[in-house]
Amino acid sequence: MSSVTAELEMKNKRSARLFMQEWIVLFILLGLVVVCSIFVPNFFDSKNFLNIARQVSFIAIIAIGEFFVILVGNMDMSIGSVIGFVSVLMATLVKSGTSVGTAIVLVLTASVAIGLINAAVSVYGKVPSFIATLATMLGIKGINYLMSSGIPISGLPKSFNVIGMGYIGGFLPVPVMLMLVVALICWVFTNHTQTGRNVFSVGGNEEASTLSGINTKRIKTLAFVLSSVLAAVGAIALTSKTMAGLPAVGDNMLFDVMTICVLGGTSLTGGRGKVWGVVIASLILGVMDNAMVLLSINTYWQWIVKGVILASVVLIDMNSKKD
Repeated sequence: MSSVTAELEMKNKRSARLFMQEWIVLFILLGLVVVCSIFVPNFFDSKNFLNIARQVSFIAIIAIGEFFVILVGNMDMSIGSVIGFVSVLMATLVKSGTSVGTAIVLVLTASVAIGLINAAVSVYGKVPSFIATLATMLGIKGINYLMSSGIPISGLPKSFNVIGMGYIGGFLPVPVMLMLVVALICWVFTNHTQTGRNVFSVGGNEEASTLSGINTKRIKTLAFVLSSVLAAVGAIALTSKTMAGLPAVGDNMLFDVMTICVLGGTSLTGGRGKVWGVVIASLILGVMDNAMVLLSINTYWQWIVKGVILASVVLIDMNSKKD
């Protein structure tokens, strides 16, 4: 009888631990909102919440793309340059008279090509993804500045501003709706398709996946393409918001994207993570940024706080993997 009781206790402990791992990010977000509502002036305001949601939507879309690469045990360091490249190219095309729809198709096609190049070097060329995408990052960055001469490309038609600053039904920001659609599609893909489940399998155990008949190279290639494409989607929305093609717009985003992915429960060693976790982690970072701005905290201190958060979540992730 005692052995049965002990076994039940062990199961209950495991269930409680899994529950906490599953929902801890949501609890952190709720706790953070409560604390900020009490101590941060003007935080608990509908306009401020909409502002946070809009700001978060851009980075969340980009982070979901990085999520797929991390999920297969790799990293995409090139997304910052991809964002700048898409911003400059999109602005150049729209300013030249190309229709917005055609311009979007062209920049998304270019982003697919970048993802394929990353995959060719890393997956098929067997160069570590960190080095391969770092090289791509530098190359694309050079192209960005050659195209723009380092000068923002402005003078875009007002109609283009709808994607980044428009509203649906007079209330819901367009980029927030875009983020929700992207998150829903990616959630369905990862949880309800065989290819999506294969992504987790490859990240969890590549050798076993190969032996079970999964084309691991194809899955990794798909992850790199998704990363570039979603970076491009986020960049298009950002360009619409700023109404300018900015070659350096993505230079400081990689750090936030990596923090969001790991904070959202995506394991850096691959095989574990959830799309909704990435979205919630984006909200956490957005709330923190907003609160620090409202409190007039120095930007340098904001960097320190984010650095501590990233170091902490990586430490927790690595130790939980050992367990």
